Amino acid sequence: MRLGIDFGTTRTVVAGQDGGNYPVYTFSWNGEMKEYIPSLIAAKDGMLYFGWEAVGLLDKPDVSLLRSMKRLAGHLRPDDVLDMGPGLSVTMLDLMTLFLTHIKTMLLKNSSLPFRKKTLLEAMVATPANANSNQRYITLEAFRRAGFNVLGAMNEPSAAAVEFLHRYLRNMGPRSPKRHVAVYDLGGGTFDASVVGILDRRHDVLAHDGIARLGGDDFDEIILDLVLEEAGVARNEIEPSSVVRLLEECRDRKEGLKANTKKMVVDLGAVVRGKGPVVLETALVYDRSNPLIQSSLDSLHRLLARLGEAPEDSRTLAAVYLVGGSVAFPPVARALREIYPNKIKTSPFPHASTAIGLAIACDPEAHITVQETVSRHFGLWREKGQDKIFDPIFRKDRQVDSNTGSLKVSRAYHPVHNIGLLRYMECSSLGQEGEPEGDIALWKDVCFPYDPTLRGRKDLRKVPVRVCPELSSQEVVETYEYNDQGLVRVEIENRTSGYRKLFTLEPEIGT
Repeated sequence: MRLGIDFGTTRTVVAGQDGGNYPVYTFSWNGEMKEYIPSLIAAKDGMLYFGWEAVGLLDKPDVSLLRSMKRLAGHLRPDDVLDMGPGLSVTMLDLMTLFLTHIKTMLLKNSSLPFRKKTLLEAMVATPANANSNQRYITLEAFRRAGFNVLGAMNEPSAAAVEFLHRYLRNMGPRSPKRHVAVYDLGGGTFDASVVGILDRRHDVLAHDGIARLGGDDFDEIILDLVLEEAGVARNEIEPSSVVRLLEECRDRKEGLKANTKKMVVDLGAVVRGKGPVVLETALVYDRSNPLIQSSLDSLHRLLARLGEAPEDSRTLAAVYLVGGSVAFPPVARALREIYPNKIKTSPFPHASTAIGLAIACDPEAHITVQETVSRHFGLWREKGQDKIFDPIFRKDRQVDSNTGSLKVSRAYHPVHNIGLLRYMECSSLGQEGEPEGDIALWKDVCFPYDPTLRGRKDLRKVPVRVCPELSSQEVVETYEYNDQGLVRVEIENRTSGYRKLFTLEPEIGT
C-alpha cells in the first residue's frame, strides 16, 4: 500500500492511490470522519496521547501539551530530551517515532484506507525545502522506526508542484509558452517557495527560497499577544500548558476567518480565571501580521527574479500556486493577488496538496519524475593565506543526478597542519564575498589526522593543531556525497599514506 504522508506542523495528512486517483484518507474519531490527524501531543499521569486523543484533553486539568513538534525538530538533535511533564521525559527522535506509530495505528484501525492483513505500508514523505539535515534525518528515521517502508523523500513545495502538474498540465497544449510554476507554500511552521519546470512529464526543480521559521504558528502568537494586551494579562502569568491551550484557541479562531470578517473572538476565560472572551478587530491582527507576510513575499520575489524577467508579466510562468494551511489566512492571498493578479491559483486542497503530490510521485503509473536541487548552501571554512574563507561544497539550487538523486563533489589539497579540524555549516544564502548569510545552521566538527603518525589516535581533539610544512607532500582528498534524502557524507583520504575515514555529517543545534 503506497501512501503520501505529509507530517505537518499543525496537521498530518495521508493520501493514497486508486486507479489514477489520489484520495485523501479520512479517520474515524468519536463517530466523526476527520480528514487529518492533529500534530498535537498531550501528557497526563505519565502517559502520552496523540492527535485527536490529545485534542480531547485540551480542557482537562493537569495535562501538559506540546504543539508544533515538527518545528522543534528543526533545532533539536535526535537525542535531545523533551520534558513532557512530571516524571516523563523523551528524546526528540523517540517522540516523533511514537507520534508516527500512532499515525500508522490510526491508518490500520480507524481510517478509510482499504487494506488486508499484514499490509506493508510504504510511504513517500516530505520535509520543508529549508529543513536542515538534522530535521531530515529525524523525520526519515522516525518514519522507519514507526514501521513504514520509506520509498523516498521530497521537498514539500516540490510535492505540491507535482499535485499542480497532475491537475493542470493536461490543460496546457504543446505550443503553450508556459514553462514554470512557482509554489508558495505557507504551512504551520515554515514558508517555502520553489520554481519547477513543467515540460512533459519530467519536472526539474529550478530554484528554492524560503524562511525556516515562518508560518501559521507565528500568526497564532500575534493573535495571542493582542488578546493578552487587550485583557491586561502578562504571558508569564500563565502556565506553559495554558499558553498552548490559548494558542490552539487562537489557531481555531484564525482558521474560521473569512475575507469579509471584521471581528474575531478569543475565549480567554477558558484558561485565565476571571477573564472573559476578548474581541479583536481583524484589521489590527492583519496589520501586526503584515511584516511576516511581506517577508514571505520578498522571498518569493527573490526566487522569481531568477527567471530573468518581470514575474508578474511573465509569459513563461504558468501560475503562483498557493498551498499550505496558512494561505487561507485572508491577508495572505490578498497581498499576493495585489502583486500577481493574473497568476494566482489556489490549490483546491491547500492542506492536502503535499500529501497528494507525494502519492502521485510514488505511483509508477503516473509517469511523473522530479529532479530535485540542493535547497541550502553547505560548506566549511578553509584557510587562504592569513584569511578564513567559506568553501561552498554544495551550492543551493544545484541539481542532483537525475538517475541516482545524489550529488558528489571532491576537494584535493596538500595540508600544512598535523590535524584537519573541519568546521561545517549550512545557510540559506551567501553574501557578496561568499560568506554565509540568512538562516545559518552549524554542524559538528570533523577531525582528521593529516599526520600519518596520528592515524590511530582516538583523542584527536586533545592534540594541539600546529603547522607542519613537512606534511605538504601528503595529498588529501575529501569526497562529499549529498544523497536523495538530503543527507551528507564525506570520505577523507590521505592518498599518499594510504588511509581513509568515512563520516556521516550531523548538524549541531541550529542558530
